Amino acid sequence: MECEICGRPIRGKGFKILVEGSEMTVCEDCKNYGIEKPKVSQKKSFAPRPIISKPANRPRDLSIDLGEELVENFHIIIRRERERRGWSQEDLAKKIQEKVSLIKKIENAEITPEPEVIEKLERVFDIKLRERVEEVKVETKRVNMTPTLGDIVVIRRKRKS
Repeated sequence: MECEICGRPIRGKGFKILVEGSEMTVCEDCKNYGIEKPKVSQKKSFAPRPIISKPANRPRDLSIDLGEELVENFHIIIRRERERRGWSQEDLAKKIQEKVSLIKKIENAEITPEPEVIEKLERVFDIKLRERVEEVKVETKRVNMTPTLGDIVVIRRKRKS
């Protein structure tokens, strides 16, 4: 093995050093050109595998509750309320303690505001920008399909049990 700095053959065990963020194996003469790399124990740690379980029987009707959702024209409402009060975007930003650039992006519908910002805007303007979304029912029908490889593995595991 050769020294990665001077190129001379390394006799014995080389030194691992860090030179400007790069790890190098060098001879004893060149080990002062960097910081000696601390020795790390070689213990292997195994992270526990996550257990993923699939429900045995899937329901035919899946209910999805989306909760509250931001109204579609939120940016227009915010701009209208701000202008109605005679505030500039800078004034509004100060009142809700946010950046002016955020207000500009919200009013131009470039971004959807975070829930915390929505709450601040609702409080300042005394309006609701979120509306309750009704529960959506999704009906799934089991169609006669050819099984996938995953289905076959599940079937074989059930037979072995």
